[in-house]
Amino acid sequence: MNETFWMMAGLAVIMLIIVLYMAVKDREVSRKLAMMEAGFDGLNREIFRLSKAMESLRKSLKEEMMRFELEERKEHGELPEQLLNKKLQPFVLQIQHLQEQIDAIHTELQERVEKLDGKVRRVTFAAEHSAPDEQKILQLHAQGLDSETIAKQLRLGKGEVELVLKFSKIHA
Repeated sequence: MNETFWMMAGLAVIMLIIVLYMAVKDREVSRKLAMMEAGFDGLNREIFRLSKAMESLRKSLKEEMMRFELEERKEHGELPEQLLNKKLQPFVLQIQHLQEQIDAIHTELQERVEKLDGKVRRVTFAAEHSAPDEQKILQLHAQGLDSETIAKQLRLGKGEVELVLKFSKIHA
C-alpha cells in the first residue's frame, strides 16, 4: 500500500507540474496575444492616417491637374465655356432626342383624344335624338297602348319599342 501511495503521490505531483506549466504557457500566450492586438490596433490607426493623407493628396493632385488642364486649354485658345459645352454636348443631344419623342407621343395622344371626342359626340348626338322617341313611347304606354300600336304610330320597330319599355321598367 505504501508503494501505491507513493505512486499516486508521484502522479499527483506530475499532474500538478503539468497544470502549472499549462497555466504559465497560457499566461504567456495571453500576453503575446495582447501584444499582437496592440500592434494590430497601431497598424490600423496608421493605415487610417495614411488613407486620410492619400485622400488629401488625391484631392490636391486632382485640383492641380484641373488647373493645369485649364491653363493648357487657355493657352490653346479653349475657354472653360467651350470645354463645358464639349462635355455637355452628348447630354444636350439626348435631351433633344427625348424632347422629340415626347412631342411625338403628345401628337399621338392629341389625335387619340380628337378621335374619342368625335365618337363621344356621335354617341351624344344619337342619344339626344333618340330621347324624344323614348319619351313618346313611355307616354303612349302610360296611356295604355300596347307595343305594336306604339310602333305603328311612331313608325318604329316593335322590338325597339319593347326594348325601351323593358329599360324603363329596369330603371323604374
